[in-house]
Amino acid sequence: MGSFLTSLSGTASTLDALQYALNVASNNIDNASTPGYASQIANLEAAPFDPSVGLTGGVLQGPVTDSRDLLAEEDVWQQAGAQGASTAANEALTDVQNALPTSTNSGIPAALTNFFSAVSAWSASPDDGSTEQSVMDAASSLAQSFNTTAAAVGSASQSLNQDIGSTVSQINSLTGQLANLNAAVMQGGQNDAGLSAQIYSTLENLSGLVNIQVLPQQDGTVSVTLSGGEALVVGSNQYALTNGAVAAPTSNPIDSEAPPLMAIYGADGADVTAQVTSGTLAGQLQVSNTVIPSLTGDAAQPGALNQLASSLAGAVNQIVSTGFVSAGVPAATGLFLTNAAHPDSAAATLAVDPNMSASGLPAIDANNVANGVPLDLAALASAPQSSLGNASFTGYYGNAAAEVGSQLNAASSNQTLATQSLAQAQSMRQTAEGVDLNAEAVNVMQLQDGYQAAAKLIETLSTLAQSVIDMIPSSS
Repeated sequence: MGSFLTSLSGTASTLDALQYALNVASNNIDNASTPGYASQIANLEAAPFDPSVGLTGGVLQGPVTDSRDLLAEEDVWQQAGAQGASTAANEALTDVQNALPTSTNSGIPAALTNFFSAVSAWSASPDDGSTEQSVMDAASSLAQSFNTTAAAVGSASQSLNQDIGSTVSQINSLTGQLANLNAAVMQGGQNDAGLSAQIYSTLENLSGLVNIQVLPQQDGTVSVTLSGGEALVVGSNQYALTNGAVAAPTSNPIDSEAPPLMAIYGADGADVTAQVTSGTLAGQLQVSNTVIPSLTGDAAQPGALNQLASSLAGAVNQIVSTGFVSAGVPAATGLFLTNAAHPDSAAATLAVDPNMSASGLPAIDANNVANGVPLDLAALASAPQSSLGNASFTGYYGNAAAEVGSQLNAASSNQTLATQSLAQAQSMRQTAEGVDLNAEAVNVMQLQDGYQAAAKLIETLSTLAQSVIDMIPSSS
């Protein structure tokens, strides 16, 4: 009779273990599409069998393990960061490019063409009041075109800086979620597959915004830092980032009041901008701190637009200021004004000198040539300028705009490549740790067969046991 009871006990434990494995398999199927979920593996263990010492045998529940592959996760994070950076750069550079018209029918190129055309017409009729007024009008339109372009780039910069603030807020929101998830793990959720899925889904979202290094802890939590070691999440503690402005590092600033660069600060107030190397935040910072200052300047450089405006004003004023309105009557002033105290704002402040009028335009040059000044001005249209690296005014502007276009093309290509690489990394991760519905279906069928067989064995043993009991004579 003891062997019957031993067999029943062992088979009962087998039923429990098989039900446990079925529950794990069913949970895998239910969470096959849950972001961050790694398939769970129910490990079954053979129980020792020795009836003489009460060991009933059978199958026991072992620990649940998952298929989480940290190398596959890290590859996904790396590719997500690359995609985030290239996408952000693509979007920001598109806004900057839109602020720099390159068509000969619009923007600075058209204004330069119109100005030199008006000057050329003036050279043919140096005493004609209408042609002189046309020069003044064209000069005013040219200055306004510089102002408008500088303002458009400035608007793109302001919008981008707001985007940087929004990205930092998103990063802090995600690190706050991770700290809360860590806290839930520490409060008893070490083996909770749902919590683990939320953690790794959040980490993937975070990696698209900023580069991260993740160190899984033995208690099931994760510690997250930037590439340089700046802590973002440790246990249930979050260390928030902030964004702010910082002057460009230079020992000899061209303008101490120049527009500042953007910086990222850690929770301790340290500047951690250099630790931001990928993700949306890195792409935004690269355009904000490198591309835009190359156009509109900072403490270390005047910027291409300002350099162009200053060079144009200087070249034109040099010719105009040495001319004569009539015999013995010199020009009262140059044609353009710029803010010499702030070379990084020349394009934004370029204007026609209010002391110059159409009737005050000097046509006679120092050699007493009646139309010498307009001829010299007209020659500037294609003349190489040493202050611009021997490029013409139009050529210099074109080169600056082309550089933005080149970076935009590179960002677009990088975005396409990064998107493909991310999809490949996600596919490889899915292969390593995702739920294979076909395999799970087969597993469920096998476990159900085993469960039914064990249940049948229990039924048979119960019947035999009852038969043996029935064979025992009644004491009465």
